[in-house]
Amino acid sequence: MRRFPPIALRRLSRVLAGPAPRTFVTSSTRRNVPPSPKARLASETPTASGVPSQVPFLPQVGKEEVFDRDGEEVTVKTFQHPKARRDEEHLTKVKTISPARVYLDEYQLSLTKDRERVISLPYYYLRDLCKCPQCVDPHSKQRSFRTHDIKTHIHPRRVTWNGKFLEIQWNNDIEGYGPEHTSRWPYFYLRKPIINTHDTTHPYTKPFLWDAATMEKYQHWISYDDYMYGDKQFTRAMQNLARMGLIFIKDIPPSREMVEKIATRMGPLRNSFYGPTWDVRTVPQAKNVAYTNQHLGFHMDLLYMNEPPGYQLLHCLENSCEGGESLFSDAFNVAENMRRTNHAHYRFLTTRQLGYEYVHEDSIYHNTWPVFELDPKTKALLNVNYSPPFQSAIPTWETPDGKKQGLGQGLNLYKLFRRAMRNFTTQLESEDSVFQLKLNPGECVIFANRRVVHARNQFNTTNGSRWLAGAYVDQDALLSRFAVARKNDLPSWIESDPQVVHNIMPRMA
Repeated sequence: MRRFPPIALRRLSRVLAGPAPRTFVTSSTRRNVPPSPKARLASETPTASGVPSQVPFLPQVGKEEVFDRDGEEVTVKTFQHPKARRDEEHLTKVKTISPARVYLDEYQLSLTKDRERVISLPYYYLRDLCKCPQCVDPHSKQRSFRTHDIKTHIHPRRVTWNGKFLEIQWNNDIEGYGPEHTSRWPYFYLRKPIINTHDTTHPYTKPFLWDAATMEKYQHWISYDDYMYGDKQFTRAMQNLARMGLIFIKDIPPSREMVEKIATRMGPLRNSFYGPTWDVRTVPQAKNVAYTNQHLGFHMDLLYMNEPPGYQLLHCLENSCEGGESLFSDAFNVAENMRRTNHAHYRFLTTRQLGYEYVHEDSIYHNTWPVFELDPKTKALLNVNYSPPFQSAIPTWETPDGKKQGLGQGLNLYKLFRRAMRNFTTQLESEDSVFQLKLNPGECVIFANRRVVHARNQFNTTNGSRWLAGAYVDQDALLSRFAVARKNDLPSWIESDPQVVHNIMPRMA
């Protein structure tokens, strides 16, 4: 039998065993030197990938204390920070209750419990996150310090971590704050702090996409009395408006003033050159096609302004004409379909700027927007901008590589633009996408102006009349209202979610 040399056998065994897990082992470890605290953390906690691996932990001073308190194991350790004075007052004392653990280095602390994922938090960040009464006035809710007041080498003087709450007293704190100043945070907040209360990526606030069949089945109606005076019912309505961008109110008293009352329940009225509220009815020599009986195609309002209104209300006072049905389509749903099925068209419409204008004797407005406007941080769809009746000539714009382009700078680009827009509008106006209904007197629709496009069928004024009262509310006001409604009654907010109520799995943007 052929004998293989030892080196060949070693190589063969490595091939059969497969590659060994990659580890970063220092020469000191090979010399049987005790591993560093960082290495111990990595070995004890398999999910400790969030902990930086290059900065050593603080050196421990003296012996640790371990004692039992009401059946819980409490550990107290003392550490020396390199920027702190070497006296008892400035040493860092850390108290933990098992199984919670915390590790400190010069710049940050890393905490975990029950072998959960490690959270690593810089000291300056934690100090800036403090919302104690000394840092945030409990009445005005305003901060009493500036972020750049936080010193570079701020670090903990006392740390208490029990797995539920983290408490820190500080060394080298902001001027004017004494050693008794204590920052305290719940664990769930540190895991995912709510920096932006208007985040639209959370399941409770993420857009719920709909087509005609979905809206026909799950449309949300609320009575005027419940909307105005029922807190739980109002919260449910706001949840549906936030998620679906379209709700309806019924049983409204027959008064022109009702649209203002409905709007201000959500936030302040948005004024414009149309006034704080306005009427949609046929007038001679109309300055807007909405004030005629003609068909009005899909559009969004006031895109020629720097800040188009976020939400629009239309309260029906009269509608006895033949025709005049209201049409709605979810532009977010179409955009998501394009992102999934034709990403080239979707991406082009995120960069292609279109111009919008309103030019009359006493008013001149102009602005440009991409068709699909993305959040600059998350790249999620933020707004859709589409209003052909008020579109201006195609403006010059910059491509993602910084090159300026325009109508006369490449027929191929125009061809791509045309294909992408036809793809978008074909889906937007398809029978599968369009939800249609005829508003009756005493009914009002509220919709997201930069998500839901609206249109109107032609109507006949020879027999009957059509009169709607309209108003706008800014998006900031509604985002605030949504956040307050969630904070005050989260159970009602969750219970009214379309996915919960109808037990469906929605497509979300």
